[in-house]
Amino acid sequence: MHIKYLFSSIIIAALFTQCKSSGSGGEATFCDTTCQTDSIKFNRDDIDKEPYVYISMDQCNPDTIFWSHSGLAKNLAMPFADLVDHGLKINKTHTMAHIIGTDHAWLELNDCETGRGYLIKLPYEKSNSISKYSSALTHFDKKFSIADGLICYADYSFVYVEDMATGKTEKLLLGDAELKIDWKNLHATFDSVNVSRNRIFVTVIEYGNKRTLEKTISL
Repeated sequence: MHIKYLFSSIIIAALFTQCKSSGSGGEATFCDTTCQTDSIKFNRDDIDKEPYVYISMDQCNPDTIFWSHSGLAKNLAMPFADLVDHGLKINKTHTMAHIIGTDHAWLELNDCETGRGYLIKLPYEKSNSISKYSSALTHFDKKFSIADGLICYADYSFVYVEDMATGKTEKLLLGDAELKIDWKNLHATFDSVNVSRNRIFVTVIEYGNKRTLEKTISL
């Protein structure tokens, strides 16, 4: 083989490898599972008391969530595994903390291996409860469109949309009977989700057929 053609083949092979995730067997995953060692940090320097959320990493895995602001004497902290399923692989490209002043933050993320979505409400007042959902429909998913300032999650009967700042919630009924949903394979049920402040529009797949559901809302 001519040297320049050999060199071109090597480059193409390298690029192809880079486009594949580091998941087992080289199969495509929801996001890159390459070992993440640096903490994932979110700051709001534009807000009084500069609230923040950090996720520390240990041996490529998320270890502890820290959140606080300058008005608190110390960090609030919780082991990552206490808030989400054990063994998640995360990437900073598919992780976001929506910091709502010094009241609370919403941590939004997806497991890179399965695509399962998670939402965790982290209150800066220790007396307030942490909320968590392991059935989030996040804006990181290319088939889901979620308007700024809103979060979206589901159960077997409804899709819920919540205003992150006010907590006001709207919901869309998915059908007369509960759906059979594999939360680690969302696209087998949710073909697309489009959420704005005045509409929920969802296409679901059931027994191989697609159904479109829509509801006018006000958020």
